Amino acid sequence: MIIDAHAHIAEMPYISVEKLMTTMLEAKIDKTVLFPGGMVDVRKMTNYVIGKDKPEKPEANNEYVLRLVKKYPELFFGFCNVNVNNKSEKVLEQLDYYIKQGLHGLKMAPMVHQFSLLGKTSKALADLCGQLDIPFYTHTIFHASASTAAVGKLASEFKNTTFIIGHMGFGPLDIEAIELSTALDNVYLETSSSNYLAIETAVKKCGHEKLIYGSEFPLSDPYVEKVKIERLPITDDEKDHIFSKNILRLMKAEVGVG
Repeated sequence: MIIDAHAHIAEMPYISVEKLMTTMLEAKIDKTVLFPGGMVDVRKMTNYVIGKDKPEKPEANNEYVLRLVKKYPELFFGFCNVNVNNKSEKVLEQLDYYIKQGLHGLKMAPMVHQFSLLGKTSKALADLCGQLDIPFYTHTIFHASASTAAVGKLASEFKNTTFIIGHMGFGPLDIEAIELSTALDNVYLETSSSNYLAIETAVKKCGHEKLIYGSEFPLSDPYVEKVKIERLPITDDEKDHIFSKNILRLMKAEVGVG
């Protein structure tokens, strides 16, 4: 069983569900965790990183993800995204609603929404994720308010919440993220767009139980990202944990159930 734990989806040709489904078939991916896409055009990612461009659609299309999860439960799970800059009560209600509707986790996007992971609303979301028993997935950026260290502080404060650090942290090889996952039981690393040495190092330091396979579709390709895991000098059972068992456990999900 292979589950791609990080793919973006939107009603646009380059990021369409049709393209994703074709890619899944070619890469022999059994199920995919959908994240709302289209808030930024990843084909010009550097423009957002350096501040040249602003997000075109800062509000995530969670409804689209939910529709796809309900339409294709055999293919998809889903995470919702919330804009932390909106009123705290609205943001918390939004998360609670989409989880009760059938989505399985929260996706935070500090580069898109420019917020602090240590702010009041972020902490309230982290607390709610613990209450709902769902993963809190976030990217990290080169800024103190949304850095790898900030995730560590949040994870240390909310020990009942599971945190997934996207792309294994910031930069080519974020050793701080690997050390955090080693030290804290509730911190996991998602592998998309990270390099092979980073993944190999993480397996040695924090173990295969702490890694989660993802592709970051459409920015990367599920097959390309899958090969990195296949090449690891570990057992097939250990690879199975990275490919599916770890994310299924964190989502409290069963295969075949949306």
